Amino acid sequence: MTSEPAHEELNLDAIEELCSATTPDPAFVAMAREAVPRLVAEVRRLRWLLDYGACHTAGTTGTEFVLPLDDEMLAYFREMADVLVERTGISRAEAVARINATYGAGEMAAWGVDIMGHELPEYWAYGTYYIQDHRNRLPVGDPTADADIDFSTHPVRPAPPKDSPFWTLEE
Repeated sequence: MTSEPAHEELNLDAIEELCSATTPDPAFVAMAREAVPRLVAEVRRLRWLLDYGACHTAGTTGTEFVLPLDDEMLAYFREMADVLVERTGISRAEAVARINATYGAGEMAAWGVDIMGHELPEYWAYGTYYIQDHRNRLPVGDPTADADIDFSTHPVRPAPPKDSPFWTLEE
């Protein structure tokens, strides 16, 4: 049942090599030398996302997020990024990368957006930044519930690797 994925038929290294070879049309060579490296990098990024388990439209949505979001959920995800920037002090690029890594891959891409709107953006944002503490608690964004949490000592989850396609914004 495990057949080769169709995307493996596209040999990106061979395409790069062909485009760097001399051809009789200098205009094509100039265009290809400029465009093909970006195309190859983008295809590799999309493959990486899919291999990681992201939804089939990952990275093709035209926004900073790697999963498809309607206007309402796009605003919600941007609020989540705002929470991380304002309350943890990380860059917007890192906030988006954390959100993409958590909610843009695996099962989260399939079920996350359907239930997320029932909680404050803080609830979901904090889960991308913090790890459960010694009491198995995560901050939830409710001042009363989080009153006894010391955010300065709460364990922090590592950010996604900088070379991962979850980093869709420049730092």
